[in-house]
Amino acid sequence: MKQYNRIMLGEHGMYIADCLEHNYIGINVLKGLDLSGTPYNDESLWRQELVAKFLEIQPDKSVGTSRNLIGFLWTVCFGLKTGDIVLASNGEGGYHVGEITGDYYYTAGAELPHRRAVRWLDAVIARRSMSQKLQNSTGSIGTCCNITKYAEEIEQLINGGTVNITPSVTTPTQENYKERSLHRLLSNYLLDQGILSKTIFHETSNRSDQAKKWVHPDMVGVQFNDFQDPATRSFLKAANTKEYIYLYSYELKRTIENDHQLKEYFFQALSNSSWANYGYLVAFEINEEVMEEMERLNRSFGIGVILLSPYTGETKVLFQARKNELDYYTIDKLCRLNDHFKDFITKTTNVLNAQANLVDDVKNGLQRFCDAGFINEDETMTYCRENHIPC
Repeated sequence: MKQYNRIMLGEHGMYIADCLEHNYIGINVLKGLDLSGTPYNDESLWRQELVAKFLEIQPDKSVGTSRNLIGFLWTVCFGLKTGDIVLASNGEGGYHVGEITGDYYYTAGAELPHRRAVRWLDAVIARRSMSQKLQNSTGSIGTCCNITKYAEEIEQLINGGTVNITPSVTTPTQENYKERSLHRLLSNYLLDQGILSKTIFHETSNRSDQAKKWVHPDMVGVQFNDFQDPATRSFLKAANTKEYIYLYSYELKRTIENDHQLKEYFFQALSNSSWANYGYLVAFEINEEVMEEMERLNRSFGIGVILLSPYTGETKVLFQARKNELDYYTIDKLCRLNDHFKDFITKTTNVLNAQANLVDDVKNGLQRFCDAGFINEDETMTYCRENHIPC
């Protein structure tokens, strides 16, 4: 399946002229490292090793930032396939269109040393000619972003056609996918952030009242502070510090279209996350018109908001969640109501109580219990197609 990506060739497209002249696209993450001999059959392992190298070179950067940058590096170098289409910003409201024609190569000393050969088409797409949704997607932060779900519109624009712009954020295609099918996409993103997550199946709870949707989170997550030295881990346990782990709560929705939906979903997320350190409302599509109110609610109540994408590098935390202390009474209530939640808490506790030489084995058991991610982007795409998720 042909993929479409928006790419920035340097800040504000500053290297676009050289790329057009010499028929390439490129990226400057880890400029001094030639990736030609780096095995890339296992995408997850490749990313993990490159994140470690990046942090060695730039220890001042956060793990989250390094993961995002390495994700962009992977996409440009190995994720894009021959025949895929890129839209390269010229920094002046237009996008040059190119077709990938070759594999990765390295050009030492260049501003954009990690490169792919492209054939530039005789087409420049004006941003103003795009639908509002496509404008929003191409305007996302980062070196590249996948815009394949707008393939039909992009092909129309490449061929000089016009686009019928509709105001609704919900399309017939999106009606076909189920909210719960988004859980694995979120799990995949959270794994990339070092968070293990688990779906909480409401229908298995001991009580069947309708109000349970205001008690149960859709997904829960745990993040361990993985200090390297066993002595440090032992000290944290002995000190009974609350900084050893963080617990997360997630409420998932397909779309947030209007103010009414935003209020309902936001306060549902607030109700369902009162027990956790961090609570998030997650949606696959969000109408730009609700952003101002969303920001106000975030400031007032501390619930974070995540705009979910099938691609980990393009999922965006729009508003960070405020940290809270754990509410053990509500945790106890949820454990009594739902066996999945109880098992999650039990297995998390087992990791905390494990002897130093058994921590990794016990944590692996927790990871097997939690929701799975994807091996690579191809598996992600297959999952999305099978579940009718726009990608």
